Amino acid sequence: MQKIAKQFIYIFSLLLILTCEDKKAPTLNVPTLNKIYIAYQGTEKVGVLNGETGEIIREVDVNISPMGDNPHYIVIDEVNNFWYVTLLESGYVLKYDLITDEIISSIKIGNMPALMEIDTENNYLYVSRFMPMMGMETPSTYVHRIHTVTLVKDSINVGASSPHGIALSNDGSTLWVASNQSSHFFKIETSRFNEDGYQPDNYKIDESVQDSYNFNDGTYEPLELVLSSDGQELFISCSDMMINEIRSFSTVNGALLKNFELSMMGMQPWHIVINPGQNVLYSASRMGNSVSIVNLNSDTGEITYVQDDAMNMPHGIGISPDGSKVFVTSSAMMSGGINYLHIIDTSTNTVINNVNLGTDIMATGLAVMQGTCSNCD
Repeated sequence: MQKIAKQFIYIFSLLLILTCEDKKAPTLNVPTLNKIYIAYQGTEKVGVLNGETGEIIREVDVNISPMGDNPHYIVIDEVNNFWYVTLLESGYVLKYDLITDEIISSIKIGNMPALMEIDTENNYLYVSRFMPMMGMETPSTYVHRIHTVTLVKDSINVGASSPHGIALSNDGSTLWVASNQSSHFFKIETSRFNEDGYQPDNYKIDESVQDSYNFNDGTYEPLELVLSSDGQELFISCSDMMINEIRSFSTVNGALLKNFELSMMGMQPWHIVINPGQNVLYSASRMGNSVSIVNLNSDTGEITYVQDDAMNMPHGIGISPDGSKVFVTSSAMMSGGINYLHIIDTSTNTVINNVNLGTDIMATGLAVMQGTCSNCD
């Protein structure tokens, strides 16, 4: 019964996404080195903001299909000056010029491409998958790799459905992927990505999870992954509303290291990011309407929360180049709800600005430039 209820909530949420109207925010034509990109999943747009002031620079049209696209997640390649966006409904990844924000190319992935990781040294883009739109297709068990120059795509079948969360090691040698449905996660050696018969190492979120990752238990619902700065720990947000945990695992053997239990204020941890300078993890807590802050230096894993009256279903999260600010999107899925970019001062852990992005746009994934773009204004 619980699983049926979850599926109903998911389908209802997607219906709201598809019926959202495109209500434009004002634009400023101001180029900047420090840009923030935000996917407006309820429209066919990506918002581009000034990372210093929060002002909206422009909205980029990402429409490619007459049936709708639903932009979901964005990554930035500041080495080669590109940015990429996944389109949930039409199943494409689009490639844009980082300087001009003009489209360069597109590649078809399949139903519900979700999160991405970029290997700038080897020119690879890794793309995960999520549950199919409206449950009309069998959930994908594949993760994809695109060569960013040739646009050649290859794939690996991890065997578990909805491999959504994804994290790439600093040297690009290891890709971590978590199945949102089976509560298993996988360690992929990227050098063996398209090797026939290769099966990645798999680990369980918890010992109570069934050994078979073909079984969709839906218990922990791992959503996003992030690696510690030294690459020794893998953090996973467990988004099931009955769990509400962030867990860390050893990248050597997949063993559980720490379990951070969130209160009701941290309900449904969603996207996560680490501030390496402070060794603090920030989580957009979707149903808690807050941001959870986990002190990774603390033996007890001290957890505090940032709340603001404007927060409404926080989704995407990112950090400024100097670590002084955390940026969070409010997706406000209900009709008429205002979507915001919340800017948090990490020295005080308070909201210092709420940037009104507009209504009925469902702001989801965001990406923050880190100031290393070679030819940007």
